[in-house]
Amino acid sequence: MYLTLILFIMNASQNNSFIKQLQKIISSNPTSIKAYVAKEALSYYQNDIKTFFNDLLSNGCASGMINSLIYYSDTHKFYNKYYNQIEDLRHDYEDSTGLPLTIKGDLKNFMAWFAFEETAYYLEMN
Repeated sequence: MYLTLILFIMNASQNNSFIKQLQKIISSNPTSIKAYVAKEALSYYQNDIKTFFNDLLSNGCASGMINSLIYYSDTHKFYNKYYNQIEDLRHDYEDSTGLPLTIKGDLKNFMAWFAFEETAYYLEMN
């Protein structure tokens, strides 16, 4: 019983720490993809923020869990708004893997999902 309570308290503490980190990202650079991902995470999974990232990294944007990136009109708007940041992410990916990013389907949709997922991965790991 005590172990369960200790684990619960530790998880709650980690969750609160992660929430504060996400809030700091939003306030320090509100027009970044990082802030966009942080806002999505906080709006859906504030009680267990890690669940948002686990679900996203397991299922991706294609699962439909990111309501603001379901339709082409939305992913195209995201791509246009964050184009420079998306290109930076693409270059980073290609530099780290040594391989070109293979686009599947609609360019803007693919790149919007790629950028969102890569950013979420970065936030989860850091």
